Amino acid sequence: MKFVALVSGGKDSCYNIIHCLKNGHELAALGNLYPSTNIQELDSFMFQTVGFDVVAQYPNCISNIPLYRQPIEKGTSKNVDLNYIETQDDEIEELFMLLSKIKKDIPDIEAVSVGAILSSYQRTRVENVCNRLNLTVLSYLWQRSQEELMNEMCVMSKQGSELDDPKCAKLDARIIKVAAIGLDDSHLGKTLPQILPSMLKLNRMYDVHICGEGGEFESMVIDAPFFDKGYLHLDDIIHSTENNIDGDGVYSANLKVHCENRSLPDGYLEDQLENLPVPDLFGLKWTDLLDEMKSCPSEDSTHENTEDKLNNNITLPTTVNSNDDLLFISNLHTLNENFTSIKDQMTDIFRQLDDILSKQHVSRSQILNSSLILSQMSDFAAVNAIYNEYFRSSRWGPLPPSRSCIGSSRLGKHVLVQLSVIIAKNHKTRNINESDSTKIVTIDDNKNGLHVQGRSYWAPCNIGPYSQAIWDNNDPNQVSFISGQIALNPANMAMIASDDYYGQAALSLKHFDAIKNCINAKNQLFMTCYISETSMVDIVTNAWRLYSSDMDIRSDHWMDMQSTLMECLIVVKVSELPRSALCEWGGVSCKEFTISNDLDSDSDETEMDENNLRTLVTESEGLSIKDATCRAKVTSNGITRIFSTVFCADEQEFSIYLKNVKSSTQMTVYLNPDLCQDASSLNAEGTLPNITLCPVEQVFDCFGTEHFCAIHFTA
Repeated sequence: MKFVALVSGGKDSCYNIIHCLKNGHELAALGNLYPSTNIQELDSFMFQTVGFDVVAQYPNCISNIPLYRQPIEKGTSKNVDLNYIETQDDEIEELFMLLSKIKKDIPDIEAVSVGAILSSYQRTRVENVCNRLNLTVLSYLWQRSQEELMNEMCVMSKQGSELDDPKCAKLDARIIKVAAIGLDDSHLGKTLPQILPSMLKLNRMYDVHICGEGGEFESMVIDAPFFDKGYLHLDDIIHSTENNIDGDGVYSANLKVHCENRSLPDGYLEDQLENLPVPDLFGLKWTDLLDEMKSCPSEDSTHENTEDKLNNNITLPTTVNSNDDLLFISNLHTLNENFTSIKDQMTDIFRQLDDILSKQHVSRSQILNSSLILSQMSDFAAVNAIYNEYFRSSRWGPLPPSRSCIGSSRLGKHVLVQLSVIIAKNHKTRNINESDSTKIVTIDDNKNGLHVQGRSYWAPCNIGPYSQAIWDNNDPNQVSFISGQIALNPANMAMIASDDYYGQAALSLKHFDAIKNCINAKNQLFMTCYISETSMVDIVTNAWRLYSSDMDIRSDHWMDMQSTLMECLIVVKVSELPRSALCEWGGVSCKEFTISNDLDSDSDETEMDENNLRTLVTESEGLSIKDATCRAKVTSNGITRIFSTVFCADEQEFSIYLKNVKSSTQMTVYLNPDLCQDASSLNAEGTLPNITLCPVEQVFDCFGTEHFCAIHFTA
């Protein structure tokens, strides 16, 4: 893709350009926002303005690459919410104007390079603008280990005699501002390799950010591998007369530079890109798990595909169930048999959903999670377009629900699509821009989430209108609904090889783990692994066993792993998965199994071991101890919930559960309708008011044992 690079002159924006080039993208333009006055430090919440005058010389250094600039005013950080929406007179709208002009001048621009590492504030704003302009965000530094990243930047930087060699076009970033304990005037003008030892020491002593992500330092690039026409010769470092005048530990300097022309040998940039360190798709940690998966004893699989009988065509009625502060709307499907197209059925489902939301006095903004089932995955693109419009961020806020999506030939007769959603019914919403009905945005300020839309080495960006994870912002335990993850290469969003069974299982689980770690909700409550081939059963269950409990004794790279409740996993065989994936991992996680909001509580209980979880049961749930395969207790916001995973051996045992579980208990049932002997009872109107039915082909537990059905229930 042709891309425009947003440059502040700092190391991160320039280093990300190098990674964009490494990934085969073509640099077409530079974009820069600068102070409308001559003030070096504009105190922008978003943009680095120190050294803006140096950036003006970049076109002299790069052949045929124009620089587009847009002025910004002081004090225009109007909207400082983490998740940005379009705001009049905000400095981000200047970025929109800048990129709009570039796209007009260069119509085949498709992407934007941004050097965000940890700043969601920066990332969400660029993504918002790019989404409005239909541009892809390229952010290859996102969520990288700062120590690894800084070391790699130093490897690609000039050192020693190379600093004076005009024929050496490596990265040369100089420190122009410091604002951290242990850094002072003497560090100004230093290169990255020169300041690295100080940053490593300060990180060990005071946990400062090695890459300066906490504002510890700012840098200015005066040379880079893509500076093919010239470089900026450093003439002088002029220290500010206001340095540390108030004893605040802040020091800054201006670089006096001029451009020196040069001609690099043919293939110089290609050689530099060849030497550029790039994170491995799996990394050392997950390569160890992958190796362990492959070394697991090979057994003749007894799992066989279920025959396509398709006799029962069970379709449960749409139900609405309230469980404390959550509202579950389940099994939405078309009620009109005349709607035979996927477009008509999806439109009808959203009409029904709007009617229910209105009656329940809640809005689309309050939807936390959705489960989408298609009778055939070839309808995915058509459904996604309608779904995207329904949850349009410019109308319903920047955090769409997390989502799982599967293909199931077991949906009822004439049913092409089914939707179920979970809603935070007690959240308060607010409308923005009410004076203009065409620009009203309904925001749920109580909802938080992770909605990464840029390509990186971290985890896949969203390939549809959904968030990677969503949670209640007021929940100290952060019970999080995490979207289904498949084995996409996050750098280019391509599926890895279709015959790489082990790789797909490990990589998709790695993506799920990356999201859990990013949001710091590492304890698993529910986990579902959808598979499209029965040959994946043993592979995914072995991967889960290793991930949950075994890798810390098998690999030094897993020494810090957190034990996971292995038996919360349900493996289900479905007809199809998005992008023809072999497996998809999705679920619910939290920070702690038990957390108390009562500051005066005498209880020291903050977590529960696995044995306690298995035996935690109350008579009010109507279930015996032996019935519970896996249970987790979560207390937050004054509400205690039991998250339980149960497997039923036959239809009779399943019926016992249906009769004994309280009506307020919400169940997600994974079941092959063809195995039901008494289909009429399941189809009866008003039956099972608290069930979300996921019709599948086969159901397995974490040990690979097949069952009649499986249930995730929340009491």
